[in-house]
Amino acid sequence: MITSVTAIGGLLGLIVSLVFLAVQTRAVSKQVAASNNLAGTQSLDHTFAGLREVHFKMLEYPGMRAYFYEGHPLPTQEPDRERVLIIADSLADVLDSGIQVTRRIPQNESEEDWASYCRYLLERSPTLRAVVSEHPKWWPDLAALS
Repeated sequence: MITSVTAIGGLLGLIVSLVFLAVQTRAVSKQVAASNNLAGTQSLDHTFAGLREVHFKMLEYPGMRAYFYEGHPLPTQEPDRERVLIIADSLADVLDSGIQVTRRIPQNESEEDWASYCRYLLERSPTLRAVVSEHPKWWPDLAALS
């Protein structure tokens, strides 16, 4: 009789422990998901900050935006030629990074939006398109879109 009571008590203890473990596992799972979401959001914020920096650089030199959004060809004269090429490199860095970030964020709804934005810039900017096609290994994800 005592062994049966002890066995039943042990079994109940085991069941309670398993239920408690399941509750803890579920809580940890939610915490990990929230942490991953926060990390993804921070990475996306970093990408947007990089894009803002590129736009501010364009703003420093009036007319630069036209080389990326309005289809203007690469200038042939310095210093504008060098400026446009440097901005194109920086923009390609940000765009490629953004593709990687949006792909890795769980339950991300902006992956296709970002890819669409990248395709738009590649279509509108002969310079960006040329820079990326000249060095596809530098920006592999961006090159894959062109």
